[in-house]
Amino acid sequence: MIYSVQYMRAIAALLVVIHHAAWKGEQYSSNPLSWFHIGGIGVDLFFIISGYIMCYTVDQKKVDFLSFIKARFLRIIPLYWALTTLALGIYLFFPDKVNSSGGSTNIISSYTLFPAEGKYLINNGWTLSYEFLFYFIFSACLTFNSLIKYLIPCFIILLLVLLGWLIGEGHYLIDFLTSEYLLEFMFGILAFYFSKNIRNNFYYGATLISASIAAIVFVNVNNLELNRTIQYGIPSFTFFLGMLLMESRFKNSNPTLLGSILKSLGDSSYSLYLFHPFSLVACSIALSRFGLADYGVIFVGVLVLTSLISGHLCYLILEKPLVKLVKTNKSFKRTKNSWLLLLRR
Repeated sequence: MIYSVQYMRAIAALLVVIHHAAWKGEQYSSNPLSWFHIGGIGVDLFFIISGYIMCYTVDQKKVDFLSFIKARFLRIIPLYWALTTLALGIYLFFPDKVNSSGGSTNIISSYTLFPAEGKYLINNGWTLSYEFLFYFIFSACLTFNSLIKYLIPCFIILLLVLLGWLIGEGHYLIDFLTSEYLLEFMFGILAFYFSKNIRNNFYYGATLISASIAAIVFVNVNNLELNRTIQYGIPSFTFFLGMLLMESRFKNSNPTLLGSILKSLGDSSYSLYLFHPFSLVACSIALSRFGLADYGVIFVGVLVLTSLISGHLCYLILEKPLVKLVKTNKSFKRTKNSWLLLLRR
């Protein structure tokens, strides 16, 4: 386990949850988080983590396109489809409770993750569309040697983003394929390369983390709306590198309460990311009916706490069994194939 990455997963998920809880505060209550404008950076951090982890996963291994895509599909889609089906059931009976912020809902795209003009049943699913776009770009280059297979995806991403800058905003599919979000996957690849060639150093890491936090605080205090890469991407990249440089400190230090909490949140970050919209909606309705919507701090605090607890329960009850089921099925297939080979011999 890479402790620094696990902690960053927790931080990213927590930022997204707080961001969305603040939205609910605006809808139902006097929002005590009206000053908090930077929760969206959690998505940028997730993308950088993904770029790094994909490199870490295939490094020094022979992995082909199909096996890579299949592995990512089996890891991501089962939980997503299960919760999307839950959202579909809610949508059929209570359509106003899904995507309550407005806009149409596209059911087919919700399952295929193919970009569409409407929203997904789980609106957070838009980030998974970018994940799979990156997976296709990245896995298409796995046939090359260790260095080239990391450089070519970066080159392709740069070309796509440059094309987007030249064309400008237009058709939603073109915007998707040329989005600046892709740069953050590239940052993850670069972070992997740097981490292999730079020794861990607590002081360098602390300096980078401090600089990134200072930049984000400055953006938040001044409520700046800059280019996404400048506003969130580069500070996230700096923070990510800083955390990696402190990996040996995290790994070798005695467990702390904060570390244990972050590890648990990191473990359940995917479930938390997908399930917290359900928790926020249900909890907001319940609190408002009990007359607690007027107490902003309590309202938003309960939303965040409930989301964290329900997300972890989703991880224990649904995600882990699904992952185990997939692994068991793969093991069964390998055993079956082995027996067939023996019989044929």
